[in-house]
Amino acid sequence: MYTIEEYCKKINIPVSDLRGRSRKHKFSTPRQIYWYYLFTNKTGTVSIGKDFDRKHSTIIHGINTIRGLIEIGDKTINPYLEVLDIF
Repeated sequence: MYTIEEYCKKINIPVSDLRGRSRKHKFSTPRQIYWYYLFTNKTGTVSIGKDFDRKHSTIIHGINTIRGLIEIGDKTINPYLEVLDIF
């Protein structure tokens, strides 16, 4: 399983920005993809929320957003999914 530091290094985004509160697409999408990755690797939403200082409902929303993008085949998320081997 990839740590947040490993993931951030591969996608060239500082850990502070991935953990931050920015709603800019270049930070929010990789952040939600990492939440999705953690969730699919058996990490609970409450635990993810504590790590990112978010409510578990925010984590669930982010996970569902990424799940929806995967279902419709959105190509913009592929580089992040490839880094985490989620294909």
